[in-house]
Amino acid sequence: MSFSIKFSIINHFKSDSIMQKIFNATDILDKRALEKFLLSEEILMENAARGIAEFIKIRAKKGADILFLCGCGNNGADGFAAARMLAGSFNVSVFCVYPPKSPLAKLQFSRLKTLNAKIVKSLPKSADIYVDCVLGSGQKGEIDKDFKKLLLDINAKNGIKITCDIPTAIYSQTPFKADFTLCMGALKAVLFEDFAKDFTGEIICCDLGVDRSKFEDETDMFLLEKEDLVLPIRERKNSNKGDFGHLAVVSGDKAGASVLSGLTALSFGAGLVSLLVKERLFEFNPSLMQTFSIPPKTTAIIAGMGLGKREFDLSWFENIPFVIDADLCYDEKIKKLNTAKCVITPHVKEFASLLEIFGFGMQRVEEIQRKRFFWAREFSLKFKGVLVLKGANTIIAQNGVLYVCPLGSEALAKGGSGDVLAGLIGALLAQGRTPLDAAANGVLAHALAALRFKGNNYALTPEGLIAEIGRL
Repeated sequence: MSFSIKFSIINHFKSDSIMQKIFNATDILDKRALEKFLLSEEILMENAARGIAEFIKIRAKKGADILFLCGCGNNGADGFAAARMLAGSFNVSVFCVYPPKSPLAKLQFSRLKTLNAKIVKSLPKSADIYVDCVLGSGQKGEIDKDFKKLLLDINAKNGIKITCDIPTAIYSQTPFKADFTLCMGALKAVLFEDFAKDFTGEIICCDLGVDRSKFEDETDMFLLEKEDLVLPIRERKNSNKGDFGHLAVVSGDKAGASVLSGLTALSFGAGLVSLLVKERLFEFNPSLMQTFSIPPKTTAIIAGMGLGKREFDLSWFENIPFVIDADLCYDEKIKKLNTAKCVITPHVKEFASLLEIFGFGMQRVEEIQRKRFFWAREFSLKFKGVLVLKGANTIIAQNGVLYVCPLGSEALAKGGSGDVLAGLIGALLAQGRTPLDAAANGVLAHALAALRFKGNNYALTPEGLIAEIGRL
C-alpha cells in the first residue's frame, strides 16, 4: 500500500553560501592568505592581536587589571602583541606559562618589554580579565601536573575569562574555562564538539586583515543560528486543515511518547495528526485522532518513539517522508526502507547501533563522542536520508555535508525531549518541507524553545517545551 503527497516539496533552508563556515583546521587558510593576499604570518598575528585588544577595550573599564597567560608559540605571541596594544590604558600583566620559543613569540615578547610591561612569575591573587594565549590550535595530548593546577586555580577565580582561538588544554580533563572564545580568522570545528561546550563560552570570530568571505575557502561544515529558523507561518487566509498536511504517528508499547510527538506536531503547524495505535487509547488528548491503519491522505510518518516490540508494516513508509527515532534505531529492518525521504534522529547510543547496522562495525559510545563530526559525515555518505545526531551541539548531516546547532541547552536533558523533536520534524515534513529543511528548522525550533523557558533549567518538561514552541 502506498500514498502520494498531494503538494510539492518546499525548501526554506538557507543557502550554504550565506551561512557561517566551520573548518576542521585553518592552517591552509593562513597559507592561502600569504599566497593570495600577500599577508605574512606577522601581519596575520598583528590583526589577531588587534581583535583581542579591541574586544577587551569594549568590555573593560579604564585601569582594569588584565592578566595575559602566554605560551611559548604563536598563540603566546598573539597574547604578547595584544598586551602591548593595551598597555597604558589598562593595568596589564603578563605571565609566561612557558618561555617564548618560536621566532614570532620571541619578537613579540621583545616588543612588549620595550614598554616596560609588567612580567609576573606567579599567578596574581585577582584580575578583572584573564586572557588565555597559552596553546591555541597546536595543542596535543595531556598537560603536566603543575599546569593543570594553574588552570584549576584560574578557573576558580572571578573575572572575565577570554581565550584566544581555542581554550587551552581543551582535550584534557581540565581546560581553561572561557566566557568568550575569540576564534581567529575562521570558526574551528573543535569548538563545537560536545566535550568543548562547557569551556568555550560565547564564540566570536575575528578577521585577520581581510574579510572572512575572502579569507575562508570551501568547506563541508556550516553553523546553524537563530536567524536561520523559518517558522511554518501560514500566509494564506483562505485555507483549511487539509492544506497543512496529515501526520501519522506510530504509537507503541509506551504510548505517551507518540502523544507528545503528536501534540508537538499540532503546535508546529500540522493540519491533522493521527496516532497509529494497536488498540484504542482512552486517556489521551482529544486533539489527536486514533486509527489502526495509515490514513489515505497521510503526508508524513513518525515511528520509533516508545515503540517497544510493536511490529510495523514496511509498506507504511513507501513514497511518504518519514522520521525514524528511538527504538527503530536498533531494528535491522530499517535497512530495507527507502531512506531517501527519511530523517533519522538518534542520540549517541542509538547512533552506535545504526553504525553497526549500516556496516561500520561496533563502535564504543565514548569513541563516537570524541569523533562526532567524523562519524556523522561517514554515516551520511552511506545513509540516503538526513541524520540528526542529537547532543549538546546537534549535528545534521546529509551526503557528507554537516550543519551544527550549538544552541541546545542542559534543560533539554530530560525524557520526552526527543519525542518533541521528532514531532517538530514530522510536522514540517507533513507540511511539505524537504527532509533537510525539516531537520534543520526542527532542531532550531527545539533549541530556541528551550532557551525561551523562564524557569530553572532543571524544571523544563516536554509539555512546557511544547508551550514555548508556540511562542517562537
